[in-house]
Amino acid sequence: MNENTIVLTKYNNAILFMSTDGKRPLEYQFFNEGEDNIGDIFLCEIKEKQQGIDACFVNYGHGRRGFLNSTKYNTGDLVPLQLKKAGSKDKDPVFSDDLTLSGMYVILTNANRNLAMSKKLNPEKRSELKRRYGSFLSDLEYGITLRTNCQNASLGEVLSEADKLAGVMDDILGSKDTRTCGSVLHKTDNKWVKHCFNADVSGLKKIITDDKEIYDVLNSSVIKFLGQINPAIKIELYSDSLLPLDKLYSINTGMEDAQNKKVWLKSGGFLYIERTEALHTIDVNTGSMNVNKNKEEAILKCNLEATDEICRQIRLRNLSGIILIDYINMQEAAGLKQVTDRLKSLIAMDTVKTSFHDVTALNLVEITRQRIREPLEDQIKHNSKQ
Repeated sequence: MNENTIVLTKYNNAILFMSTDGKRPLEYQFFNEGEDNIGDIFLCEIKEKQQGIDACFVNYGHGRRGFLNSTKYNTGDLVPLQLKKAGSKDKDPVFSDDLTLSGMYVILTNANRNLAMSKKLNPEKRSELKRRYGSFLSDLEYGITLRTNCQNASLGEVLSEADKLAGVMDDILGSKDTRTCGSVLHKTDNKWVKHCFNADVSGLKKIITDDKEIYDVLNSSVIKFLGQINPAIKIELYSDSLLPLDKLYSINTGMEDAQNKKVWLKSGGFLYIERTEALHTIDVNTGSMNVNKNKEEAILKCNLEATDEICRQIRLRNLSGIILIDYINMQEAAGLKQVTDRLKSLIAMDTVKTSFHDVTALNLVEITRQRIREPLEDQIKHNSKQ
């Protein structure tokens, strides 16, 4: 079982997504059926405008209120808007009029008419694809981003998908005169399906589930998409009454551990992770490790080990917003640079946008992570078994 795996299973009325490297969990996410999906497009009515912050509130059906970072529309206008960020108990969901439609090979947007490339492509490949597709895609009325796996597709497949998405966008933008407020103009894939599409699958070996419905969806659409990126991925329908899937992967134990404030490191040090209303703090401590011999080297080793675990915990707990890291103080500037360089390289691999900002005067490291979904502890509370 020592391999990169995605586990999908029913958990109460939700679908639980878990990823693991075979030794330890890397991520848990709950997806509730019937919820609005990030990427859904609604016909929204512009309501209260907030000139001071250049934003307005919108009604996206049945009195549900959303937030739009723009005041260019008039009160009462009906505008197609896309859900970009889920709401929370104290914040409204965020919408945008920059609409995007994702396919297997391309992403189409109404925000511009540019041809862009996936950042995962190297410069040589980007130049090659620009030469290959530039003249063909220039006639479209929308912007196009070529996804990584378009390099494995034929010219016809890519152009056909781009043309199909352009037709969908035409229908969306032309629908405001025939539809009513709250109408769903475009519905994205199930949340858990989309999450599989956005996962880092380069080293993924297997997707396993114990649910026949999930297995059928995996076989009908997910594996076709992911197989373009990594043909080695296998789909497995698990069935063992003596050892259920949640026991095989210690799901409940793993989620309990992911809510503990203290996280031990192999060196004997530990992390202390706390959540406040404004931010998350992560404190690195030497704990029981021996720092008497070559103290600076021992502290550097602990801080580097802590950096690896911090990045795993951020993803595992789905932390977002401002995150402050208080490393063990080091006397040498070179040591701090080595630690921050490691941190920068690891957060660059996060599938959620994460940015390194600064080292404060008190040697606190500040990073931010985009909020896409609730923190894991909130998801667990909402989906706890009775």
